[in-house]
Amino acid sequence: MRYTEIAIAKPFEGAPKINVPDCFGASPKKPLLLKIAASGQRPLTYNAENLPAGLTVSNGIITGVVAEEGDYTVTLIAENKHGKDEKKIVFEIHKDRVQLTPLMGFTSWNAFGYQVTQENMETTANRMTELGLSEYGYNHINIDSGWQGAYGGEFDAIMPNEKFPDMKGFCDRMHAMGYHCGIYSTPMLNAFGCSMETVPLPPGCTQGEPDDRFADERGGIGVIRKEKNNAQQWADWGFDYLKYDWRPADPYNAELMRKELIETDRDFGFCVTLKARPEYHKYWEKYCNSYRCNTDSMANWPNLLTIYKTYFDFIEYINKGHYFDLDMLDLGRCDLFPNGYFIKEYGYTEDEQIVAYTMRAITASPIQISCILDQVSEFELSVYCNEEVIAINQDSGGYAAKPLMMVEEGNKIIHILKRKLSNGDEAVAVFNLGETVETVKVYLDDEWEVRDAWAKKDLKPTSVIKLLEMQPHTCRLFRIKKK
Repeated sequence: MRYTEIAIAKPFEGAPKINVPDCFGASPKKPLLLKIAASGQRPLTYNAENLPAGLTVSNGIITGVVAEEGDYTVTLIAENKHGKDEKKIVFEIHKDRVQLTPLMGFTSWNAFGYQVTQENMETTANRMTELGLSEYGYNHINIDSGWQGAYGGEFDAIMPNEKFPDMKGFCDRMHAMGYHCGIYSTPMLNAFGCSMETVPLPPGCTQGEPDDRFADERGGIGVIRKEKNNAQQWADWGFDYLKYDWRPADPYNAELMRKELIETDRDFGFCVTLKARPEYHKYWEKYCNSYRCNTDSMANWPNLLTIYKTYFDFIEYINKGHYFDLDMLDLGRCDLFPNGYFIKEYGYTEDEQIVAYTMRAITASPIQISCILDQVSEFELSVYCNEEVIAINQDSGGYAAKPLMMVEEGNKIIHILKRKLSNGDEAVAVFNLGETVETVKVYLDDEWEVRDAWAKKDLKPTSVIKLLEMQPHTCRLFRIKKK
């Protein structure tokens, strides 16, 4: 029996509700794309007032190029037979100012592993649209390792293998649906994602003899640099985001790639993984939209706790546009490593799935769904599509969640995190991560109003919320504000 009450998601019913963050960033003189994500009964009509020169809106998707730097306040509008919703957002047009809120979307790794195909990705994008996920802000379709072939082509860059016959066509189709496109690579000679006995090994963005200044993981990092070649190729295809993956990650190799991405004619979000260690935080927190220093997510409880705990090494460094990544969210069925390299055991309860999502929401982690979406239960859809929980994750302030209380005594593990929000509200997440039933009290001033974000219900004004018999592996998420 589930402990946490959650509201049932109905993406295509009722009056419109615009689910876009308060800010959106892009560079001047580079293509911009923003889908006006809005739930509500179809058909919807869309408009955008006070768009800066160079932008237009069609079928709910804003596209174009803004020539002049600046901050532009735009009113987004969605309307259907039940009513109308309006929301003001700020277009922040400045060089390399992208992904101001945590990335949301789909990534292929836990869903498909190295066997991912272009067909998988296009089918997934269509399914996300059919389910309504794109109307809640899931606007990235990211290809992880598994696309790489040999070097070649116009730019002497990594070409796709036979599973991806038309990269440019893929990006064009995703953009037409309102999605941004992500791709994966590494500075290592050989990418993660397959056994070292695989022939041929998937190449990375360097070639030649290993550079003895860097670790020998996956053959090391080559002395011949191909960052420019690959950045130009990805931009030519139309990609918008790069996951750059090596161990240990370092600012030197990250900056070589970041510099080349900026020099292309497209904006790129930039994620550094796998081991972006805390001692390099000054680089990550300034130049990376997201960064990881944890193991891959594996959809079981011990793994979830291990990943969650890595957040606290970076809590002081999170800021707007630069977020710590708790890795992929694999709540449903996945086909990770079907070649037998790794066997995955699944065991999340429904409450544990809510905990996994809540951890990402409160800590401002990217939320990247990574499961096969052919069969999505009402419960799973309701976890993915709660606009109040998503609004906490996507808050434009970029503030970190900080511990309000942390008790760890044997099997008793209670964590309470509080996060400041841009409008003066606060989000409070209460976790029972241990193995015992606990009674937890969260004390609040009498001046606060309390909203249960998962249930989407207002609670009676009180100076104390008493959570009686909070079950193991459960959580609650509240939004509180001054009366």
